[in-house]
Amino acid sequence: MYKQYWLKSFDYKGVSNVTELIICLMINLGILLLIHLLGYVVPVSKENLVVTLYYIVLVLMIFPTIAMGVRIWNSNKS
Repeated sequence: MYKQYWLKSFDYKGVSNVTELIICLMINLGILLLIHLLGYVVPVSKENLVVTLYYIVLVLMIFPTIAMGVRIWNSNKS
């Protein structure tokens, strides 16, 4: 299901349900938490790379989340 979440990043015509969104958001939070915890383990000289990775992943997660929100909206309109 999470793979489909990413593969349908620009699919605004399909339908989804709220349960799928909640599961994907929890996985996203878990990934972001792991990256955040990685910041405590890496040396100080590499912390900027971890912060940059965190923000890149965070921004990239916006696209499939918006697409899934639109698909949920479409399923509620039907």
